Amino acid sequence: MQVITESAFNERIRDMLLGIDDGIATAWLSVGSVTGPGRSGAVAAVYASHILRVPFIPYGSKAPTHLGRLMIIDTAMESGATIRKAVRRYKDANPVSLVCYHEPPRVMFWYESGKPQRYRHENDNADSQANAA
Repeated sequence: MQVITESAFNERIRDMLLGIDDGIATAWLSVGSVTGPGRSGAVAAVYASHILRVPFIPYGSKAPTHLGRLMIIDTAMESGATIRKAVRRYKDANPVSLVCYHEPPRVMFWYESGKPQRYRHENDNADSQANAA
């Protein structure tokens, strides 16, 4: 498992959103607001909103389509189910989606390091191994 520090995450998200000359990458010019599913999506969305200088919209809130397209962003993706569900939820906002890290390998972020979280299937495997011992 790789621990992503705040500085590494900040660099990664900036690289994904900014162009070579430190201007906003052309692909994101139509984005008028940003949201992200769950806790990690909220973290990524706040970073993206500051970088792109557009409003952060709490996940589940109505998207202000008059501002432009909605960006849906998340920190990491394993199967893609969460980001696909979010895109379907906001289909009327003509969303664009972005994920910072693709798993595997599993990543953990600086804000989780004190108490790492596991996916359900990781908990089931750990329980099975403990019972076998």
